[in-house]
Amino acid sequence: MSTLLEQFDPSCRAILEPDMVAPALEGFPERVVTCYSKKLLERALAGRKTEIVCRLDTEDGGIPVYTFEEDGVRYGAYMSRVGSAACAINLEEVISRGAKAVMMFGSCGVLSEDIPKWGIIVPTAALRDEGVSYHYLPAADEVAFPEETVEAICGCLAQSGEQVRCGKVWTTDAIYRETASKMARRREQGCIAVDMECASVLAVTRFRGVAFGQFFYTEDLLTEDSWDGRGLSGGVASQAERLFGLALACLKEL
Repeated sequence: MSTLLEQFDPSCRAILEPDMVAPALEGFPERVVTCYSKKLLERALAGRKTEIVCRLDTEDGGIPVYTFEEDGVRYGAYMSRVGSAACAINLEEVISRGAKAVMMFGSCGVLSEDIPKWGIIVPTAALRDEGVSYHYLPAADEVAFPEETVEAICGCLAQSGEQVRCGKVWTTDAIYRETASKMARRREQGCIAVDMECASVLAVTRFRGVAFGQFFYTEDLLTEDSWDGRGLSGGVASQAERLFGLALACLKEL
């Protein structure tokens, strides 16, 4: 007998759809960049002329979606909430408002000591150790990015002078259950990093037919017997212009 997460329903229409709470908005930017750090986003937008086009409703006051222009192109930017379910809800509403291409970047934990802090990882696929993706795609162990998307993002980052690592990521929504045996299995499956959202957001964008790309900046380190925070999130604002600029450059390639 199948488990609940194996019981995929391919129906295109749900009882509650994003457009019921976030209808299409005239003038909403078609190209949107998003990250998970408020400090990083605020620092990156500080030197740009921005407007708030709308807010994504939340119980704690809402998430502003900013618009700005660069080189004659209008972009959107917002902060994604951490965790697969919350992040997917935000993304659904941004797509419903009018986004056609989304570039996401955020931190990840690495599973190898030879990957330094503030390095760049481009995911080729995500292992689906979460719940959201199973409501958007049939059950499977992983979901892969299109090869052309990975190549475009890697090429863009290389042109910017970045040293890039490509590989699978382990998406889990239980950060306090990343056990040694689980990590060993994920490494055997080819994972070089761990995050909380990649598999979910990739599934959402595939289901909705939206162009999507992602890269990670590396932070903490997990080994078989320890966790090293490596100053987790410390100094992220100092990386804002670099990372936000990379995300915008990649977004143009989607």
